[in-house]
This record gives sequence, structure tokens and C-alpha cells, in this order.
Amino acid sequence: MKKAKIVLVGIGGYGNNYPTLYIDYPELYAHKAEFVAVVDPFAEKAPKYDWIREKHIPVFGTLDDFYRQGSADLAVISTPIALHKGQALTAVENGSHVLCEKPLTATVEDTYELIEAAKTYGRKIGVGFQWSYTQAITRLKSDIIAGKFGAPLELKVLSCEQRCDAYYASWKGKIKTDQGDYILDSIVTNASSHYLHNLFYVLGDTPSGAAMPDTVSAEVYRAKEIESFDTVVMKGSFSSGATFWFGATHSNDKYDLLQFIFRFEKADICFNMTQKDDHMYAVYPDGKSQDYGELRGPGVRNMKFGTMIDASLDDRMAVPCTPESVLPHVKVCNGLFSRVGITTLPSGLTIHTGIKPGTYVEGLCDIMERCFRDGLLFHEAGVDWAAVPETFSPGEITRFEGVRYLN
Repeated sequence: MKKAKIVLVGIGGYGNNYPTLYIDYPELYAHKAEFVAVVDPFAEKAPKYDWIREKHIPVFGTLDDFYRQGSADLAVISTPIALHKGQALTAVENGSHVLCEKPLTATVEDTYELIEAAKTYGRKIGVGFQWSYTQAITRLKSDIIAGKFGAPLELKVLSCEQRCDAYYASWKGKIKTDQGDYILDSIVTNASSHYLHNLFYVLGDTPSGAAMPDTVSAEVYRAKEIESFDTVVMKGSFSSGATFWFGATHSNDKYDLLQFIFRFEKADICFNMTQKDDHMYAVYPDGKSQDYGELRGPGVRNMKFGTMIDASLDDRMAVPCTPESVLPHVKVCNGLFSRVGITTLPSGLTIHTGIKPGTYVEGLCDIMERCFRDGLLFHEAGVDWAAVPETFSPGEITRFEGVRYLN
């Protein structure tokens, strides 16, 4: 059996997961894939550098350096956001399929460029929104498309985390690189992006499609000393008549929490609502439920890697999460930066802790849980420090228009 040749682009940070999966699950990967190169100018600092040397895997400073000497069926890109587009273009131009970590690009025009490049060179680009590759979401989406639950009514997602100062020590939370390239890192473009993308993805009318919202009304906030924002609440509507609510923060003052409820005519799709076991359920009016499977755990992370290996070996195999799939997500994110702006919260609202050194907002967890329950933005809920929400239409955004700040 032919093995997929993999070039791993970026082995520090999240990139460390790929050799870790390969080592920990040899029964899944050893028979069908092999790493032929690593591209990382700082590879010697990576946790798996000794393994790379032991396996005699060559290390290159740039992707161009690698392609001058070798080839790969699949390029796995796990580098800072500003590098994604250029590296993905280099990979497809040199005959490789691509698995690129989320977000695929910072701006919508760069996403369009990669869509065209994939068509021109006949290569597949998979985006690393890992829920899109899971059996749970695949089964759910198939049932939604088949009409099992009737029409969508309301989709709500809440993600509350405590991210400390160390998380933002490098390029996280920055708008641009020192060279002027857009990063646009924020809680919705990166850290909690899985959950916002999934909201659009499950309503797509094809296996890899995603629904573009007609309108979005949003408030975005900055409690931490970063360039972008760490807290957002938004709501909007789709052409189907369905509505959505999304809230996420890194400045949560209590426990970490992730939950969603997608209401349809005939059932509610729930995660971490009443059942607290990291599985997603369909709950029917008669009280019966259907377990769709897990959305957290090692098996979830494995799926995108295995899927893209298989897709690189089989020309007939489609990729579930493509550049086209992520257009609603990137357009909403670009709109948040350019049409809503960032409100810096007064310092009197914040608290500091040495347990997870960082800045958090007192009472924020309770506020977000209440707004999630009622489907309200902070301003609508009467929060005294809330900004007036701004409304935009994501479908109209074809280029990133620059950052608008509200201070």
C-alpha cells in the first residue's frame, strides 16, 4: 500500500500534536503515512525534535527549501496565522494537498485566493476545524440535510474560558505582524473559532457547505492588554428564518464552560446542557434522546489528520471542511473588526489573580450565562457597561476593510 508522504510545516506549539498522534497511534497511521520532512526554522526547540533526529527526518527553514529537494502528498500547516496563505499556496503549487490549521487566513480576500488556487492546481485544502471531521457532526449534518429534525429555529453557543497572560505572550491577540501583515487574532478568529464555524457549518445544504448569515449584530470587548478583543456577543439571522446567538470570552471570572443548543422543529441538538459527558445529543419532545457521539477527547483530534491522509491518497475522496466552508466564519470575523470595532472595558471592572496570572472581569460568567439563556446581547440585557451593538451583513464583505476601534 502506498504511504502518504507528509511535510509538517511548524512543529512547535500546536504542530507538536501531529508527530504525537503518529507516535501514540501507530495502528492508525504507520501503515499509510510517513513524515518526509519538517519545515521550521526553530525545530530544535520543539518537544519532538529528538524524535525527528532519531527518525532521520530532514529539517528545512522554509517550505520553498523543501520543495527544491523533495515532494509530499500532504502538507500539514500549523504555523502563525499570517503565514498560512503563503505556505498553502506554495504547497498546492508544488503538487501537495493541504491540511491547514484554523483560521485558514486572516482576511476574506486571502480565502478567495486559496479557493482559486485549489481549483487551478487540482489540490485539496482541508481547514483544521476539527469538529467538521468528526463522526458526530458528520452524522448530525447528514440528518439535518435529510430533514430529520425539520426546519432550524434558533442556534445558541456559549464558550467561557480563562486564558492567562502567558497565552498572549507571542502573536496571540495581535492585529498585524511587525512586517504589516494581518493576523487578526481574537477569540472568535482563533481560540473559540471551532464553535462559531460549526454553527454555520451544520446549516450548510451540502456535506461541505456552510450557511451565510444575512445579518449580524455584535458587541466586542477588550479586558486584557491586547490589540484585539477577548470577549464577544453576537446574534443574527439566516435566510431560512432561523436565528443564532454566540458568546465567547477569555476573561471569564469563574469556571470554564462550553455548551450549545440548536433548536429545530422536531428536536433540540444539545452539547453539555443536561448531559455532561462531552457527547452531543438530539433531544426529542417526548424526552427520548439520541447520542451522536463525542465532541471532545483524543479521538476528535485524530479525525482531521486521518481524513486528510486518506484524501491525499484517494482522488475520489472529498474533504469535509474546505476554504469555501469557512467563508461565513471569515466574513463574520472580518466584519467584527471592520464594522463593529473594539470597546475597551474600564479597569474598575477587572480583577487580577496569581493562580492563572491575568485579567478577568468580575461577574462576567453570570452575565454571559444569562444572555445565553435569554438570547440577548449585553446592551439588550441592561448591562451598565455595555456598548451599543453594531449590525452588518457578512455576505456583502468581499475584502477586509481595516480595523475600526471604539475606545
